[in-house]
Amino acid sequence: MENSYPSNFDFLQEHNPIFLQLASSAERYFVSDPNTSLMKIRQLGEALIKDLASRLNIQFNERTTQKELINQIFNETKNTELGAIKNSFHLLRQTGNLAVHQFTTRHLDALKGMMTA
Repeated sequence: MENSYPSNFDFLQEHNPIFLQLASSAERYFVSDPNTSLMKIRQLGEALIKDLASRLNIQFNERTTQKELINQIFNETKNTELGAIKNSFHLLRQTGNLAVHQFTTRHLDALKGMMTA
């Protein structure tokens, strides 16, 4: 799916078109449906973490949770300076889960999710 308008996430196209698709969908839904926007941002976080795991040759399967994979990646890299990035991935996961299970999201929460992404 190609974007017909500029996105704050256009830079993702060169890395993986699915990243751009998820992020630009989050932008499009922001005003009309912040809940869906935040779910898309959560999906972006999951896609990014799976891509990172693959690049680092970290094994995972369909039963590996996003939380487990985030922790495994950052535990195996043993770089304490990456703590803020790890926390950002967990924030996207947690707020996205709330959006999925509580069915409503405030615009402020969706905006924080996009800014974190």
